[in-house]
Amino acid sequence: MNGSHEVAQLDDRGFVWVRCDFPTATGAFDAAHALIDACCAANGLEDLVVIGDFVLPPLDGRQTRDFQTLHFDFGLPLDPKFDQDVARYTALHVPSGVSGVSAVTRLVPLARLLSQRVWPPLTELLGGLIAYGRTHGAWDDDRGYVEGSLARVVEGAAAGSPRLPSVKTDPGFLCGTEFDSLCAEVAFFEQHGLRLKDVEVEVELRPGELLVFDNLAVAHGRRGLRRPGELRQRVYGHQRLGVIAQCELRDRVVCAFDAFSARDADSSASVSMP
Repeated sequence: MNGSHEVAQLDDRGFVWVRCDFPTATGAFDAAHALIDACCAANGLEDLVVIGDFVLPPLDGRQTRDFQTLHFDFGLPLDPKFDQDVARYTALHVPSGVSGVSAVTRLVPLARLLSQRVWPPLTELLGGLIAYGRTHGAWDDDRGYVEGSLARVVEGAAAGSPRLPSVKTDPGFLCGTEFDSLCAEVAFFEQHGLRLKDVEVEVELRPGELLVFDNLAVAHGRRGLRRPGELRQRVYGHQRLGVIAQCELRDRVVCAFDAFSARDADSSASVSMP
């Protein structure tokens, strides 16, 4: 690895695909942690800690379905009410001994996707997201609203008539099951004026390789099946981050909508609204 090059990639593109053959997961995640520490230092941020360490799917579990919706690890704190863990970076590694890997990781840079259409002004947009949480996204309003689904973030920001299930009226709903196929997810974003295929990056992570991405700049999902034990995931972030600091991070993410905001509409081509 060329440290400065990878740091620049992680900053500029929001992800780094390290195509080395790491013989062990320990070595891969040591490299990931060093890269993340260097990126934090370059941006004047405090060092992060591991807040999640997973084997996916679990060794004693079943293989996954054939796609995974676009999401943010640990969710975005849109209306935080108490201190909680917040993910900043995610590292994915396929162990060297794994064979028959066919799944592809999907990465969607937020700023590039959201720049495809007009959005309400940021203050109005944030209010819409919080209101969406109260009607559709939050199980318990007293515990605030943390959203993991990119589709729900888009639906809340668009301020139209919600089409996705409300977790309040459907208590049996499981996060990540908004769509039954990749085609259905793509169609949902198209209905909101967003073309995933124009910005989505597919990473065919092979055995021994490492992928690191910025969880606040890039949404991620999957195309294809994963078998038990195929993937290692480590999540780096803040432990028990305070509410004010969570709001600051949230505002940074919401600013991705400002790349093409409503105030620019008069000087830009019209976009079909949902």
